[in-house]
Amino acid sequence: MSALFVLVCSRQWQVAINHIISLAGGDAADQIFFQDGSGLTPIMEACFYLAPLELVQLMIAKAKLSERKRCLVAITTNGGNTALHWAACKHSDPAILELLIREHPLALQTTDNYGHTPLQDATFYGRPAAFTSLLVDTTNALAASDYAALAARVHGDERTLRCLALTPDRLAVRVSLLLCLKTVHPDASVTPTEPLDLRLAHARLCKDVWSDILSFL
Repeated sequence: MSALFVLVCSRQWQVAINHIISLAGGDAADQIFFQDGSGLTPIMEACFYLAPLELVQLMIAKAKLSERKRCLVAITTNGGNTALHWAACKHSDPAILELLIREHPLALQTTDNYGHTPLQDATFYGRPAAFTSLLVDTTNALAASDYAALAARVHGDERTLRCLALTPDRLAVRVSLLLCLKTVHPDASVTPTEPLDLRLAHARLCKDVWSDILSFL
């Protein structure tokens, strides 16, 4: 059992914050990405138990230092729930929802095993208007690919959100295109915000990559 998981479940917020700060890279990743038998992670429990924004921000920041480059808030439980599902159902701070959406906008469209999105969960549990309106606005903006509206609603960066909202297939094609360009033009710069995924790129490059690139363009 992760010590961080226990601290979060017992709502020892400041102790949990100090514990994360004290952890070295590998140890921090092991504890932050820990999942119990139901697939729950510390950040999901933090969203459920109304943890302060500082703790959730710290877990996300530490997770980004992991060598495996996994997205912490994209993880789902055995029931298909993301951290955003839990926050939409329980948390009292809209800033938590904004943070989770900025980090992983596709969670807005993620459905659990019952076919429910975070918005549907928030509606079902009768959450305050501040939460449901935020989820309605961001869900609609993402569906319409209106990244300017999405960025404004969650106080995020439009370009970054546009990249993060790419589905795996479109992301793979974009990465393949970037790799091909780098092969032909090795001095070409790649924007730091582009989310590169070499495993997906390799899978696409082993197929008919050029037809995919043309359809993407």
